[in-house]
Amino acid sequence: MKRKLGERIKEIRVQKGLTQSFVAKELGYKSPSMLSEIESGKKGIDAEKIPLLANILGVDINELFFNEKKFAI
Repeated sequence: MKRKLGERIKEIRVQKGLTQSFVAKELGYKSPSMLSEIESGKKGIDAEKIPLLANILGVDINELFFNEKKFAI
């Protein structure tokens, strides 16, 4: 079964030990509830925030969409 983006965001965030409050603030949201809604699939994330989110989570953008790491050769 293919995972949804919100589920993947939550999985990575939890693995990294980051709180919803921290990530939401770094993304410029006033409340962690917005991130909660993104993670639960109730809302989508703006495309321009995806590179910032990947940076906050310390992953390559591809890792948000695919459950694999990409390495440069």
